[in-house]
Amino acid sequence: MLTLPAASTERLVPAAPEREFLPEVQALRALAVLLVVGYHFWPNRLHGGFVGVDVFFVISGFLITSHLHREVRTDGRIGLARFYARRARRLLPASMIVLLASAVGTLTLLPAPRWSATAGELLASALYGQNWLLAGRAVDYSASQNAASPVQHFWSLSVEEQFYLLWPGLILLLVVLARRLVRPGRDQVLLAGILTVSALSLTWSVVATADDQAAAYFTTPTRIWELGAGAALALWSSIRRQRGEGLRRLPAALPATLRWGGLAAIGAAAACLTSESPFPGYLALLPVLGTVAVIAAGEPGRRDPAGRVIRWRPVQGLGDISYSLYLWHWPAIVLLPFALDRTPSARDKLVLLALCIGLAWMTKKLVEDPARRWRYLVRPATTALAVVAAMLVVAGASALIWHRLGVEEDAALARIESMQTDPCFGAAALGSLTSQRCADPFRAPESVTVPAGDEPWFAEPACLLDQDALHTNICTFSDGPPTRTVALVGDSHAQMYRGTVETVAKQLGWRVVEIFKGACTATHARTLGFNGDVWDAAKVDDCRQWTDKVDAALATLEPDAVFTSGFVSAMRYDDDPARSVEIGGRGLAEAWTGWADEGMRVVVLLDIPPTGGVNPLDCLAMNQQDPTACSRPRTDAVRPDAQTVGAGLVHSDRIQLVDFTDHFCDEQRCYPVVGGAIVYFDRDHLTGQFARTLAPFLLEEIGGALD
Repeated sequence: MLTLPAASTERLVPAAPEREFLPEVQALRALAVLLVVGYHFWPNRLHGGFVGVDVFFVISGFLITSHLHREVRTDGRIGLARFYARRARRLLPASMIVLLASAVGTLTLLPAPRWSATAGELLASALYGQNWLLAGRAVDYSASQNAASPVQHFWSLSVEEQFYLLWPGLILLLVVLARRLVRPGRDQVLLAGILTVSALSLTWSVVATADDQAAAYFTTPTRIWELGAGAALALWSSIRRQRGEGLRRLPAALPATLRWGGLAAIGAAAACLTSESPFPGYLALLPVLGTVAVIAAGEPGRRDPAGRVIRWRPVQGLGDISYSLYLWHWPAIVLLPFALDRTPSARDKLVLLALCIGLAWMTKKLVEDPARRWRYLVRPATTALAVVAAMLVVAGASALIWHRLGVEEDAALARIESMQTDPCFGAAALGSLTSQRCADPFRAPESVTVPAGDEPWFAEPACLLDQDALHTNICTFSDGPPTRTVALVGDSHAQMYRGTVETVAKQLGWRVVEIFKGACTATHARTLGFNGDVWDAAKVDDCRQWTDKVDAALATLEPDAVFTSGFVSAMRYDDDPARSVEIGGRGLAEAWTGWADEGMRVVVLLDIPPTGGVNPLDCLAMNQQDPTACSRPRTDAVRPDAQTVGAGLVHSDRIQLVDFTDHFCDEQRCYPVVGGAIVYFDRDHLTGQFARTLAPFLLEEIGGALD
């Protein structure tokens, strides 16, 4: 317990009465959870519903600061142990139950490839560090396609818990700084300090969002100002109450104007913002200030039509269960397709929403409310023990998931190794004379588990990372002097061909120099964006400079051959799509020609048919008996891109385009499973198991040992 220094006294105006129950805040909770749930259930309808989280942040900052300030004002101290015990009793029981339920759902419903990420997020959520884990993954290119876990939504709770951890200390520090002032002056210093911290956080949010929006969305420093806005409102309201003012000295129409204007701002944000908006940044001001305005307006009078809605029992009831509903709705959404083995219909979603509301009500009545009054948790010490015990239970659940994953991966690895002698395993089942002897080239795999070593960026023991600006891997596959030195160059779509090139290298004793950079293809064209993102000038120059460094490195290395590929269908070289393909093709052809002029043989590995945004492993998990249900029309999947255009522009016999499309597709469709091998690791990368089966066909295309 921290006792604060006594302040000097002065005669105060009788304070206006402080309301203990705020129906407008409860209604805002209902609105916030409706926005978030609506966005998650129907993202194509309510594009900006994610701003409901921002509404929650403002409410939390307002209520927590109100409680802390009231304690300082009445007791002259902050009981930190009691404060954290109250927070734990309020939040922990329901969240731990949902985490454990999500762990059970993960093991029973989700495909094994999702288990590892989910286990890590379970542990991070229990420790309230989920937001930082997701921020790290947002800037990790190899994790950019990770499917959402059942507990991903705990990121916002992590931000709030970190706020609860730091905020009482800030309040104490500000009060100590103002210890010589009378109480009103002390409150003004508190308000000024909170506004300063919030302004710094808002500035950081704007800068970080412009620099890396995906990571900025989750981090605490970019969000503190939103909670700070609620905190500043709490102090401002307290100061006016102590002066006996409230809003009564302001124009009579102001509360209604604030209320309706605030609701309009929140609604506009939900309707107009999208997942592509640079958010949070300055755009978050719209829902944040809207929420501040609604709370500042206070309880509506009888003449305000908003009053009936705010005091309507279903609205207040929804606000009452908003926390539990937020906890339950997301894991239910993630698990539902796997429980149904199909894409949920509109009716399925409505039924699920009703079930989530029922679960939330039961959790509120049977868990949340009793936990606040449970006599064994009243003391901070016993609460702390309960917190540790709960976290250990969740850690045990995470460990169990990782153990089960290890067992599944070992079994999958044994299956793949046993299939190596099958002439119809993998790419051999299509696109060659062998396919005439393969009775069922699209048979289902025994499991959809992808073992370690089958990811596109697997770690090869024969490769050593050279810590330079190019992130070069040096791979030696011969006991003596290598027969050839070859280079594998490009982005992750070149990296996914490691299994193909390295299998050939092991067979022929080659030395392989691998030069990769995520989202950068080696081209002399200016790459303006990737996968819909518009890059800034620094990023555009970064990719171009990387290509120049690659050219210089290859000129020094003088490899016998360069194997290259790239995710060119996702690259944008011009705002006009038709010109983009043409410009990209010319840039690639220029790079390839430069290498060929240096005496290197250039082998362009055509990019693979994309899946059209569908996660193939999820689809296979829901269609294990009929993997062809996850196939795609060849006319949709196979289209001209910058690589095929570039190949048509070159005139050197040292440049060759290798097209593996017929090993993915028959005349009609392209498949996620070929010859019992899983083709796709994610939406657009190969598994190692399938890439390795392409090696004989690469050898065939290049004429054996690069003759």
